[in-house]
Amino acid sequence: VTATSCGVRTTYDQAPRRAVSNDINTTEDMLALGLQSRMAGDFGVTGDGPAGQPVPPQYQAAFAKVRDVSPDYFTLETLIGLKPDFLFAGWNYGLQAGSNLTPASLAKYGIKTLVLSESCAHVQPGTSSVSINDTYQDLRNLGAIFNVRARAATVIAGMQAQVAATRARTAGLKPVTVFDYDSGQAAPFTGPGLAMPTALITLGGGTNIFGTLKQSWTSVSWEKVVAAQPQCIIINDYGTPTAAQKEKFLGTNPASKNLPAVRNHCFLTLAYDEVTPGPRNAQAVLAIARWLHPAAFGLPADGS
Repeated sequence: VTATSCGVRTTYDQAPRRAVSNDINTTEDMLALGLQSRMAGDFGVTGDGPAGQPVPPQYQAAFAKVRDVSPDYFTLETLIGLKPDFLFAGWNYGLQAGSNLTPASLAKYGIKTLVLSESCAHVQPGTSSVSINDTYQDLRNLGAIFNVRARAATVIAGMQAQVAATRARTAGLKPVTVFDYDSGQAAPFTGPGLAMPTALITLGGGTNIFGTLKQSWTSVSWEKVVAAQPQCIIINDYGTPTAAQKEKFLGTNPASKNLPAVRNHCFLTLAYDEVTPGPRNAQAVLAIARWLHPAAFGLPADGS
């Protein structure tokens, strides 16, 4: 089987037997396909989940069967110590350009790497967009590499059906402007045009205020946030500060406290594994649509 990620083709003569995933979203991709028995370990799962319940209920049983090596991302030493034959990670999701943590460097240790499709924007100049299709492609690649194509097709079909049903509800409605707030106080960190939140917000009937910024996850200025006057704000929930602490900051920070979204208390908390590429993306689209367009779902104006 030959899989292509970030334009690089990698051939597999057999399904990996000692796979490693980095970050909660890539781990959930593998667990959604029932690959826990093929995994030698994972990194960064609990560190990138919401405080108190980092792993969502539907994945807890499978996650418990995998060695959870560290809440942090892997180092070369900790990764090699697992003697893996496969790594699923992304650029800036564990892989770092210009370091010894690249697919080419890891290949010297017998490790074949599948790169998260959305993250290719970090290393492929000219990337013009990011789509939920990137998540589907990751699942297809895993399905081929591990010879579980039917399971991958089922997961993808379920996600596509949920997205299609959601879009049918919001078709023709005026998009709501949204700011994706990840972290940062002096300068906010956000998911702009080449990060998954933009695709999810669009599918949910919104417009990312930084959707035209052709960069992956990056810092912006409060001045630009204020200039855009977002109607609603998504708060990415993982670790600390908690989502509640981030919301409190937005309500007291002089640069953000008078934004329409803050004045009207239009906040939606989404877990890190919902806004980054993974199997929970479809349910994130539904959550966004219900929040931005509650009347289309027969809900009160506050979306409750």
